[in-house]
Amino acid sequence: MITKQIFTAAMAAILCLCALPSCEKSGGGDALMQGEYIIVASSDKASYLIQTDGLTSGQLSIVRNGKETDTGTAWLFYKDKYLYRLVYNQSNAGTGSSYYIGSNGMIAQRNILFEIKSRFTTYGFFGQHLITAASGATADMDAATGLPKYGVTFTYIDVEAQTLSTKTVVTENMVDDNGEYYTVSGIVEHGGKIYTALCPQGFSAYGVKRDNGKYITGAEDLVDAEAGTISPTLHPDNVWVAIYNGTDFENPVIIKDDRISYGTSRYRSQFYQMISSDDDGNIYVFSASNAQGNEDSRQKTALPSGVIRIKAGENSFDQNYYANMEELSGGCRVFRIWHIASDYFLLQMYAEPGTAGANNSDLRRLAVFKAGEKKFTWVDSGLPARDNISAFGSNPFFEDGKAYIPVTTTDGAQPTIYVVDPSTASASKGATVTSSGISAIGRLKK
Repeated sequence: MITKQIFTAAMAAILCLCALPSCEKSGGGDALMQGEYIIVASSDKASYLIQTDGLTSGQLSIVRNGKETDTGTAWLFYKDKYLYRLVYNQSNAGTGSSYYIGSNGMIAQRNILFEIKSRFTTYGFFGQHLITAASGATADMDAATGLPKYGVTFTYIDVEAQTLSTKTVVTENMVDDNGEYYTVSGIVEHGGKIYTALCPQGFSAYGVKRDNGKYITGAEDLVDAEAGTISPTLHPDNVWVAIYNGTDFENPVIIKDDRISYGTSRYRSQFYQMISSDDDGNIYVFSASNAQGNEDSRQKTALPSGVIRIKAGENSFDQNYYANMEELSGGCRVFRIWHIASDYFLLQMYAEPGTAGANNSDLRRLAVFKAGEKKFTWVDSGLPARDNISAFGSNPFFEDGKAYIPVTTTDGAQPTIYVVDPSTASASKGATVTSSGISAIGRLKK
């Protein structure tokens, strides 16, 4: 176990926080509904924050019934107090905003906008901070190559003070000395600590050359001569979790295991969280086993999509716990995971066995996993026919032991919230929303 890490100076300045005059549009003035449940729905050009008093039935619409706002990449609920709109804007800063329920019972935008200048590829909450992270070049220079070193920039927003700070960390040699860099996937809070999965980044343009410009021994033929990079990894058969004591992101405890591949799932630029805790504080780490799709044998893994855990209060992986998710599912890998309640998890799955990558894959199946019993069950009852499903919502909602997930179909039906009961692994139809799609669901209170 290696905890070596190099840090740049903290970027403590507040980034482009600005007062915001009220500029929200509404779909219908006095006709707007009230209620604690918030549905983020969309048209082709905007998003709408719809309030309702229930999710299990009813027909809602963005027409004359929603606060119009700019579109967002991710919509995150901080407890039942605030809703955050995050914007991913490639290499440029994306301007985000947050919302609350005002004294009149209506949703309103808070008076501060924020910019996440380093973009984001993963996110989560810790204490009263919304944290995002993304990898990229740092201000630290490699003396041997004259190139910037690679690392991760953490951006953390104090949800109450509405202030924003950043910390950039150089991630070279976090687990060995071969020069490979790492990014992070998932932000989980437990016991006053941050748990995040480390994901190898291969040798970026900033890391492929060492020792006065010579390539890493044994990696020369893997280098893209034009780009000067190795995009996969030389560590396809390991998983690591870094445990930080707080938002200084210094001196993490790093734990390693070789029963699953690295603990993430990826779709385009996003590293989807595959690490989550149950109600008892046990932390489960899933792997989509993305490295199965690597072409070179040195970068390819034979490890199946699986899950291991860190028992509550421990700083090591539980050697008595392992589940082979492909064996349980009939050959399908896990794409995304969300904790529902108790030790139940909702899984979005690769729909076909042997699928290697998410960008062009069929992801239209859900399952329930009862982690303590290693019990996997497909959610086949109550959902629309798989051939009619076009997408699941990215941000489901969980309450009273059930999951509420948006489903968009191709059969002309309006986007609909489906309620998944994990005890029966069955779904039932809930509220529909006349819109192009439903991005997120949550609850806000005054």
